Amino acid sequence: MQQLRGAFRKVLMTPDEIAPLQGYDPNVHIADPETDILDDLYARVVVLDDGKRRNVIISVDCCLANESAFQAADPSGKAPIYRHLLQTFPEGTRRNWGMAAGVGEQSVSVHATHTHSAPEHFGPKYTARIEQAIREAASELRPLRVRAAAGETAVSVNRRPRLQHNDELPIDRSLHVIVFEDEGGGSVGSIVNCAVHPTLLLNPMNRISAEFVGLAVKEWERECGDGFAALFIQGFSGDVGPYGHYRNEPGDTYPWVRRLGHELYMEIAAIAAAARQTPTIAALPLASAERKVDLPTRAGYFKPVIPVTLYGLRIGELLLVSASCEVFNGYVDILRPRSCATYTLFAGISNGYTGYLPTAEAFRDGLGGYEMNTTPYDAEAAPAFVQAAGQLLGELRLHISDL
Repeated sequence: MQQLRGAFRKVLMTPDEIAPLQGYDPNVHIADPETDILDDLYARVVVLDDGKRRNVIISVDCCLANESAFQAADPSGKAPIYRHLLQTFPEGTRRNWGMAAGVGEQSVSVHATHTHSAPEHFGPKYTARIEQAIREAASELRPLRVRAAAGETAVSVNRRPRLQHNDELPIDRSLHVIVFEDEGGGSVGSIVNCAVHPTLLLNPMNRISAEFVGLAVKEWERECGDGFAALFIQGFSGDVGPYGHYRNEPGDTYPWVRRLGHELYMEIAAIAAAARQTPTIAALPLASAERKVDLPTRAGYFKPVIPVTLYGLRIGELLLVSASCEVFNGYVDILRPRSCATYTLFAGISNGYTGYLPTAEAFRDGLGGYEMNTTPYDAEAAPAFVQAAGQLLGELRLHISDL
């Protein structure tokens, strides 16, 4: 009988060398590992296998997930001025990670936690660590069962139009916690998913940290112990920031980063406890699909379309839907009704990087702001994205006969 098998791993990614940091300005914010490391960076991987298919999920404490440079529109809105975003990983990294698991890159999903306090580039020295972790996980697969629960997080708030806390604009605050157990009921790993920009660390900005999302899962890992690894999967967070953050705070904000990390950990732990009290969910079939959609760009951008990567992974009653953009949160309410999954998780900044993607409403509302200045897209990109994402959901649609 078919059964889901899998294994989790976690590897250190804290840089040993002086590193320009991605997130704000790598030319200005440069970290010295001897003085500027506040907490360690990690990559976490899970390899899943149902006997017919194998998939790999990778979450890295980094800002972006691109293998090619991206030209972001200038945040001031001036054209044709661009900000050059360096490749986070060398070209071919996703393919190499797939090879380590014995699969093609279409069976690999790479996610940035989106901390703004990590190196702009991780070279072969660091990507090889992840490759080895995948290889080890693939060689030690064991039967798994899956539990899931969802709640809401209080760490997130809309941040438009001034990159500041704004209660007047709604967001989806869903916090999903997926727990993978061995046959004895022990927790071996988890996927945690919510939407929030990890942009709390200021004054100064040249320090290395996994930010509050990384601290939250690390605290949970310490509690669970025994090799437990929790992958934080960043959600549709294009217009979502940390609750209470106005970007004008005086002094070092790292104590606040730690406090918010603990608050998020407490939310995760509570939802995980609820998940353990519920029946396991169907973990089969395992299936994935990837599609590219060319989204039209606005007048003045240097090319007419940008190819955006959409990726879907189905684990039985669970769907993980990912996009390479910083997707505005409003797309959650548009797309979730199109999913037949019991649990649908949405992820941005995955399998590449292709800029901010506002909703059709944001293109119309006249609020403007940083995200609207720096998006490369035209308003027609919104319906094109919805159509392509809907088609992807259709490919992975749950059927009763599959369960």
